[in-house]
Amino acid sequence: MNQAKESKTQNFISVYNNHIDEIYQYVLLRTGFDVPLAEDITQDIFLDVFKGLRSFKGLCSERTWIFKITKNKLFDYYRKQYREKAEILALDNQMADELIDPKQSIEEHLQVIFESQQVKECLSQLPQQYRILLLLKYVEEISVKEIAQIIDKSPKSVESMLQRARGAFIKQYQEKEGLQNGKEQRPVEKRIRRAERD
Repeated sequence: MNQAKESKTQNFISVYNNHIDEIYQYVLLRTGFDVPLAEDITQDIFLDVFKGLRSFKGLCSERTWIFKITKNKLFDYYRKQYREKAEILALDNQMADELIDPKQSIEEHLQVIFESQQVKECLSQLPQQYRILLLLKYVEEISVKEIAQIIDKSPKSVESMLQRARGAFIKQYQEKEGLQNGKEQRPVEKRIRRAERD
């Protein structure tokens, strides 16, 4: 009995060492780069892995099995957090006007920039409901219909909320770009004014 228990523990240690880094990075991105939260969720994932090792039949690869557990755990988190944080968000009517040209591909634009450091900062500034919607759409890359099932809303409602979330994100992103550009330009502007006075 002790030998079987020791064998299971050794097997788990091997599985843990093989997959911990990849799973943690995967979770970190999908929690908006919240380190303590990503660590907690990753710990819960590997607790489930440990509990399920004995029943794992090998019908898929070990990595595929662990990622299924990971996705289920993340969707549970999204669902729980979205419902717990379902406070009424103040809607800024100007937000729609501040969206970039709707003819441009907003989704392509977001997907390209979503992993940058600046995006991490922008995400952290958003209400949690918006953050979850953007993570589901642009990181998990799941459909509006699936998002609606996860957060228990209609697809039409999800589309509307996604538009607001995109607007809030783009506004944050453009403001940060503006601040950075402003900081870079100030020394140049000072030299120009000095030259004009001379």
